Amino acid sequence: MTNIKRLFDIPHYQLKEHPNKNMFVTKTEGKWVGKSTAEFLDDAMDISKGLIALGVQPGENIGIVSKTRYEWNVLDIAIQQVGAIVVPFYPNISESDYNYIFNDANIKFCVLENEEITLKIENVREKLPLLTDIYTIEDVPNEKNWSIIKEKGKDIDEKEVLERMKIAKYEDLATIIYTSGTTGNPKGVMLSHKNLLSNVEACVEPIPAEPGSVVLTFLPVCHVYERMLHYLYMYLSCSVHFGESLDTIGDNIK
Repeated sequence: MTNIKRLFDIPHYQLKEHPNKNMFVTKTEGKWVGKSTAEFLDDAMDISKGLIALGVQPGENIGIVSKTRYEWNVLDIAIQQVGAIVVPFYPNISESDYNYIFNDANIKFCVLENEEITLKIENVREKLPLLTDIYTIEDVPNEKNWSIIKEKGKDIDEKEVLERMKIAKYEDLATIIYTSGTTGNPKGVMLSHKNLLSNVEACVEPIPAEPGSVVLTFLPVCHVYERMLHYLYMYLSCSVHFGESLDTIGDNIK
């Protein structure tokens, strides 16, 4: 992994070395529908350009509140590419925890998955003075869909993203992951690209997978273990299939 120094380098490595026509695969209307490496990187670039158009700066903390799904991975790479910091949230935490973490992490910009999560954030919105931008992955009444981020970036030159990517370093902060808060308020754990990449590298040899291997992801990707596995799967060019739910794991494996 000598040429990979930032987490967002991994999908670019996959495209160069082992492009995968089914990089990520989602069950849609009863059928598995895949996204290729090239499609994934195009989607991430479009979001990166949109984030720049919306004024997101390097070092700014961006919240993602969603279950494990394709869009989560797109946002993760897109945010990193512009030098911003990914702050992932469990979608089932309490409103009080959202309130605390949003303020502690100085979240101004966030992407939420659906109406249920949006309602939780709106219920504490008056306590979040820094929060200015909310976008949603699914259509939610009176909220901006995340597709608007892409639209905003149409006039941004891809070179602007590439310049941001060049600046990012191996030791730079990549993400802040908050603990469950069982012993008090949640604590933000600051992890660099190096922190996560060292784990990925350590797992390359032990894992029985190779380019094209089919894997099923069902744990929350906001948790550092599953997130590390996603980077590992990307590095190995596995086809990552998203489990529909814990109840359907058996059927999904088939």
